[in-house]
Amino acid sequence: MEVIIGKDLLRELDSYLKSNNVKKVYIITDENLNSLYMDYLLKHIKAYDVFTYIIKPGEGSKSIETTLSIYDDLIGKNIDRGTIIMGFGGGVVGDIAGFVASTYMRGLKYIQIPTSLLAQVDSSIGGKVGIDYRGLKNIIGSFYFPEITLIQLDFLKTLPTREITCGLGEILKYGLIYDYNFFQYVSSNIDKIYDRNLEVLLPIVKRSVAIKEEIVGKDRYDKGIRRILNFGHTIGHSIEALYDFGKYNHGEAVILGILYESYIAKKKGLIEKAYFEEIYKVLNKLVPLIQFSQREVERLIPIMQKDKKNEDGKIAFVLPTGTGRVDLFYDVEEGIIMDSLKGEWIDY
Repeated sequence: MEVIIGKDLLRELDSYLKSNNVKKVYIITDENLNSLYMDYLLKHIKAYDVFTYIIKPGEGSKSIETTLSIYDDLIGKNIDRGTIIMGFGGGVVGDIAGFVASTYMRGLKYIQIPTSLLAQVDSSIGGKVGIDYRGLKNIIGSFYFPEITLIQLDFLKTLPTREITCGLGEILKYGLIYDYNFFQYVSSNIDKIYDRNLEVLLPIVKRSVAIKEEIVGKDRYDKGIRRILNFGHTIGHSIEALYDFGKYNHGEAVILGILYESYIAKKKGLIEKAYFEEIYKVLNKLVPLIQFSQREVERLIPIMQKDKKNEDGKIAFVLPTGTGRVDLFYDVEEGIIMDSLKGEWIDY
């Protein structure tokens, strides 16, 4: 898999398609990207038979129903193995495009063109594709790598501020799990990131992708070290599900998850108070913590108990153990989890 990062990259698309003798292109995108950038994309692939499928934006489209509808469209348009699937959009589009590509006719080649910050630094890298089912995030999926991923930073200029926040959650996570100096650098440049300063964003996106590729390269199928990428995701996914994927976007939920899970690490004596306070100071400005009620906590715990990372009925947590270091734990007492979520400690 090749990843190209920069500005004005769609010219690379035509050369790739020509070199691979592609005749048909099937684009999966959402309504927002269709209105903003579809004409721009299409002018770069005029020489091909192009088909499009447009989904509604948001996590709700990562469903069995959407997937089946796309299969019906593929069959109806006689899409064959000579066609390349193109995911043009954010994380939801990329996940469902990759999943469809991995399963239709036992696998079609596909391309990722991620347009959100989160998709550019995280979901388009690493080969995980999938859909949600019964309120469980990515519970149905596979590992399927795109032929090429084109990360064009220009798309970030029109990205809503909320989506910048979502991307920052995953970017800061990379620093906390792998490169503390990177965490500090990103923390000191947050205002410039929100300003869509591409000169600042370019090295940040490149470093984020490099970290994820290095981790995935050691553990392609998520059996070992790759699991550290799930920092913030155990609680984060449960928060998304608690609100039926409507209140918080994925990156926002990950930020909350990192904060609650960092508190658990402090409570267990895995990190110093000063390090926890540093994490809190940076991330709580992005997405303020909330205090969950007893009733909400009692709903969150069972969601975590269904997390696909769990083993032997024990909830899996990736927790910080020092600056830029994390580890996997299965021994977190339910009482500590509940204390974390109730948020009575939020007094900084």
